[in-house]
Amino acid sequence: MAEAKSDIAGSLVPVTKMQAMMLMEAGYLWMDLGRFDYARELLGGAAVLMPKSEVPQIALGTLEFNVAHHDKALQLFRRAQQLAPRSALPRAHCGEALLFLGKVNEAMKELNAALELEPGSDGASFARALIEAKESGALPPPARQPKK
Repeated sequence: MAEAKSDIAGSLVPVTKMQAMMLMEAGYLWMDLGRFDYARELLGGAAVLMPKSEVPQIALGTLEFNVAHHDKALQLFRRAQQLAPRSALPRAHCGEALLFLGKVNEAMKELNAALELEPGSDGASFARALIEAKESGALPPPARQPKK
């Protein structure tokens, strides 16, 4: 019996690009619907299924970022960065999380690195938009005051 061929390099079980795309889209849909528990479960499964792909890590980081868990988001974006060190998108996401954590100097290093890595990419465009937001004063957000 012939082994099923996977389109996704390093996947634990054979996964076609369409199947991986549908899995990721379903996770983003749950996220958009505010069902973060379902999205986390689905995207976590995608990360286990595709351990060598940065895409599920970015999606999980985006989920954590959306629920204001910026430290956790940064960890996931860093994992994506380890999986795809020559990609601008994980660096741009790291820069965004760092801005929201108030680590502006470190954020700017990441954002500038994203611009240098892949100048014409979506990651570079995202980094450029974040830099412009920082320069205009829109980012980083003001620090939250602790509740009394």
